[in-house]
Amino acid sequence: MNVQQLLSGKTSNIAKSPQVLRPGQIIQGKIMKLYPNQKAQIQLGTQKVIAQLEASLSAGGKYHFQVQPSDDVVHLRVIGEQLQNHSSQNMMALLQQLGMKTSGSNVALLQALIKEKIPFTKEQLQRAFQLLNSAKNRQTAQQTIKGMISSGLPITDMVYQALASVNAGGMTDQMTSVLNQLRQTPDQTSLQQNLMHRINQILEPSPGNSTLVKQIVTEASNNNQQLFQALKVAGAIDAHVDFSKWKAEWTTSARQDGSINGKQPFQLNRSEALQLLEALQKNGVRIRKASQVFVQQWSSTIENAALNKQSISGQDFWQLKQQLTKSLMPLMSGAQHEHFAKLIQNNPVQLQQLLTTLQTMAGSQTYTTIENVLTPLKTENTFLFSSPKEQFLSQIQQVLQSTGLTYENQLAKNQFHEQQNTIKSMLLQLVQQNDGAVSERSQQLLHFLNGMQLQSVHETANVIQAHLQVPGQKLGLPDDLQLDFSGHKTEDGKINPDSCRILFYLDFANLNETIIDMHIQKRNVSITIFNDRDNLTEQSAAFKPMLQEGLGSLDYQLSAIIFKPIYDKNQSANETIRKTYQKPYQGVDYRI
Repeated sequence: MNVQQLLSGKTSNIAKSPQVLRPGQIIQGKIMKLYPNQKAQIQLGTQKVIAQLEASLSAGGKYHFQVQPSDDVVHLRVIGEQLQNHSSQNMMALLQQLGMKTSGSNVALLQALIKEKIPFTKEQLQRAFQLLNSAKNRQTAQQTIKGMISSGLPITDMVYQALASVNAGGMTDQMTSVLNQLRQTPDQTSLQQNLMHRINQILEPSPGNSTLVKQIVTEASNNNQQLFQALKVAGAIDAHVDFSKWKAEWTTSARQDGSINGKQPFQLNRSEALQLLEALQKNGVRIRKASQVFVQQWSSTIENAALNKQSISGQDFWQLKQQLTKSLMPLMSGAQHEHFAKLIQNNPVQLQQLLTTLQTMAGSQTYTTIENVLTPLKTENTFLFSSPKEQFLSQIQQVLQSTGLTYENQLAKNQFHEQQNTIKSMLLQLVQQNDGAVSERSQQLLHFLNGMQLQSVHETANVIQAHLQVPGQKLGLPDDLQLDFSGHKTEDGKINPDSCRILFYLDFANLNETIIDMHIQKRNVSITIFNDRDNLTEQSAAFKPMLQEGLGSLDYQLSAIIFKPIYDKNQSANETIRKTYQKPYQGVDYRI
């Protein structure tokens, strides 16, 4: 199961409010206790209530109830007899009571609703069965329809298509599909060209990224190792990659792709690579001086060890390690730390690689190469050299402004001009033109954006929840970045920043699937990181002080960082990650 699959039930909210039963809804209940005066405690879905009995029911028995209209106390009508121990037989009996077909797919959907304690009406069930029985993949359709009923969305084909489109793939995949179709279209109209431009603004890496890749390919094909060595010592590529393999893979990639927009060899994160080069350049004078001292002192010792294929003495290795730790490591970025950790080993091969790396860092040509790469990029592209925070906020703003996720809201406010050049507006125009494959792809992306709108915000009287999905390639991620926000409302209707919860769903090039659960209570921040990679606790220890300092500057306090696997041996991935905060139902009488 991957991160996208974990998100397939997005209509299952992060924090669930107590159920409010409405007339016509059907729900399973259990008689927990019988009290004098024909009263009983009943478990209804996720809540326990005290009910006035007007029917003969048995303690411990389970029944199906239907909510009846009433002016004061809520009335529940018992449907059928006391339930048996066989779930499928109970479902078939309920369907027969409701006058519906007892097909396998109908029974399966009904079982899922009952099991997850989701109330539903007869009318919702009828429309749900129509959608389910016309779907190609009924198992996937069941999940989508269940979410629609749970969230109280209209059970219509348009809503189903929108949510099914979101569950089927990410924003990047959907937009790329439209983009590829438009690129194959001869004699593009101005509308199609404008749509391609809008999508490119969200998806494509910035021009600086493209320039870096072109320069890598050019230098590799000319057997020039300067940029390769600079990227290596900066920590942008693995310490053990050699130039011959580097050249071969970049040459093959350039020949096959014919562009610089695909996934790059060695999982190179282009934005991060440029930032690492800038960090190396920033401390270049001090790093170069410390490297020169090291090379002068240790080159003969290491070269003799390599020549004799022997390790150096334990005392020498301890002194070498101490010198690196005290004089050089404090000047390095986190990526360089990881790079050097792989090289500081007492064997002749690793020591020779360490010496070569430090010779590169001691040479002036390395920093000249970095300057030649960075200087033109800085003048033409500010996004690359912004902080990660600024890049993140810029990309979110770009997505919200360009996609048209606020399309209907702004039209209602007569703000038509702001929306006429959005992706959604242009898709609507293309769909109406009915232009074959282009129209079909446009309709699919339109369904996706509608699904994003349906899932974007859920509000109750006191709680607000929001979901956001952002293409991640410009941020150096191979897939979409997804976020869930949940918290109590402030007086002006916003999420309370003092007490809320944020879930980040990420897919990194190296760490792979990662979920970060950030829980804020009275400005105390607790972070749980779900990832299946080993030793993350040890590897992240060096970054904890920086996190504490950053949160402190915003008047937050870090209370805990916990690491857990995505896949728990005893639970599914959804059960491991999804937590629901349920409150017992208080003080309402029901009459049965």
